[in-house]
Amino acid sequence: MIELSRPALPTDQGPVTQQLRGRVQGFVTGLAWAPHAPQLAIASAAGDFSLVDFAAGVDWPLQEANDSGSQGFDALGFSSCGRWLAAGGEGGALSLWRLDGDAPVLLFVPAIGGWIDKLAWQPDGPLLAVARGAEIWIWHGEDQVWLPPLCSPGAAVMALSWSPAGDQLAAGTGQGVWIWSLPLGSPQAAGPLQLETGSAVLQLVWGVDPPWLVAGLMDRRLVLWRDLQQPMLGVGDLPGKIHALALSRLPNGQQALLVAAAEAAVVWSGQGDDPEAWNAVLLPFHLDRISALACGPAQAPIVTASRDGTAALSSETGSLLQVLELDGQALSSVAWRSDRKALAAGGEEGGWVMWPLDPDEGTRP
Repeated sequence: MIELSRPALPTDQGPVTQQLRGRVQGFVTGLAWAPHAPQLAIASAAGDFSLVDFAAGVDWPLQEANDSGSQGFDALGFSSCGRWLAAGGEGGALSLWRLDGDAPVLLFVPAIGGWIDKLAWQPDGPLLAVARGAEIWIWHGEDQVWLPPLCSPGAAVMALSWSPAGDQLAAGTGQGVWIWSLPLGSPQAAGPLQLETGSAVLQLVWGVDPPWLVAGLMDRRLVLWRDLQQPMLGVGDLPGKIHALALSRLPNGQQALLVAAAEAAVVWSGQGDDPEAWNAVLLPFHLDRISALACGPAQAPIVTASRDGTAALSSETGSLLQVLELDGQALSSVAWRSDRKALAAGGEEGGWVMWPLDPDEGTRP
């Protein structure tokens, strides 16, 4: 039996003592840090798309909600090299920017129509996968062309994830997980591999360390594969639908699987290739759905962000370290900077915040 506990009140006691805030118009649907620079990208359902460069002291308004023809965004992401930033959403238009110059440069990408729900960059590669209904379109960043689309046999694509090596692309659908191997979009390419799940896939993550594939299902089950054959772990009867997943290595050296299901978060952690032998810790409950989670540095190993308006920082053992908030806004996203010295979160009313762990960090431009 699990007892619902009340969250602690926001407190200044903890690793975070300062905050830098900003605002976009509409619900923050995407928030991400550049992989090699202190640059934060924010996109909204109303059509705002901004890049905040803390090192240069510049706010780049890549698109504004009141621009002619502006449409809302559902997904965004940086390429692993940091040269490109992409966002997609309503209308099937991809807003693609090159970032290796003095200022961001917009690249022309033909619209594919429909609605872009998800996007995922190939690790250490030029390919960008975007989901549009039951199709996956692949943009080749170097050749500047769309490859022939992949058709999902499992109906609408609800999640996308590349393998750590970038040689396979996994899609979560209403009929399980489908996996394509390179080359994509080629007549010589083999058909996709299907991993049956028995329920629709809501979340999908392909970790680097450990290099496992994990799917969160609509029927509140969690399935984990190591060799893309038989699943090596299946967990059922979680507290609710799975809204966020993460695979990472904690600051204490243990491997970890983080799962957010409704108001609860569970952390499995341990050593070795047998997750059934790992310890499971239930983190303190929020009062509303957890929308995002992430692994961080030793000062704040785990963060969960919730629609109850709080972000909770927890230790590896589940102890609550600090509770943060953004003017009471329901939180929609959270992300650590690549050096894990700053945490960013976005809200459902357009607010965003950067919490630096270093109190001497420079202020927002």
